[in-house]
Amino acid sequence: MKSLLVYGSTWGNTKKVVQRLPEWLSFPIDIVNVSTLTDDRLFADYDLLVFFTSTSGDQELQADMESFFVGCRPDLNGKFYAVCELGNYFGYDDFDFGAERILSHLLRQGGGQELIPPFSMDTFPGRDWNSLGRWCGLLNDAVQKRDARY
Repeated sequence: MKSLLVYGSTWGNTKKVVQRLPEWLSFPIDIVNVSTLTDDRLFADYDLLVFFTSTSGDQELQADMESFFVGCRPDLNGKFYAVCELGNYFGYDDFDFGAERILSHLLRQGGGQELIPPFSMDTFPGRDWNSLGRWCGLLNDAVQKRDARY
C-alpha cells in the first residue's frame, strides 16, 4: 500500500511529531507539508493518505490545511485515509471535536474511506507519545492486513 503523510504546521509542533513518525511506522511513507502542495494530483499516486493537522482557533483546521482544501476537492475514490489531530485536550471530557471532524468530512466527501479511527493527540502540557504509539500500532496493523489481501 503506497502511503503519503500530509501535514500542516503553523508553529512547528505538528512538524516535530511528524518527524518522529518513521520510528513508529512499520511501512514506508512519503511525507509532504501541505503548504507545498498546489493541487491534489499527487494523491493519485497513493493508496493511503495520512493527515496530521492541529486544531486551531475555535475548532478550526490549521491554516495551510484549510487553504489547500478550499482550493481543491480531491477525488479520493478507492483511497484510504487516517487522521491525527493535535491540540490541547487537557481537562476536556470530549475529544470528538475540532480539526479531525472537519478533515474527515472533507475526505469522505471526496470518496475516501477511513482506514482506522481518528486520533486526537494531546500536546499540552506535554506531547502524549504513548497514545501516538498505540495509534501508530493500529495503523501498522491495518496497513499490514490490507497489504496481505493484495
